[in-house]
Amino acid sequence: MDTPSLNPLTPEQIAALEAGDGIMVGQDPTTHRVYLLMEQVEPTIDDDYVREKLAEAQASIDRGDVAEWDVSEITSAARSRIAQRQAKQS
Repeated sequence: MDTPSLNPLTPEQIAALEAGDGIMVGQDPTTHRVYLLMEQVEPTIDDDYVREKLAEAQASIDRGDVAEWDVSEITSAARSRIAQRQAKQS
């Protein structure tokens, strides 16, 4: 698959990106297809960081700092967070 060419943005697209903090969602009025345009940022996590965090996790496991997962509790907490976010947006 060929890499798409880099196309210049219109002033309207730039304004929408700036208003959306680097993200713009648009819809083709003819096809109703939805497109997402976002700023490309450099990754902030490198291999050394991942290795460090994996070592910390393994050390925690080795110390016995583990617990069984309660899927229903995690699901309930996630639904509660979603409901709180939706209430703030209303």
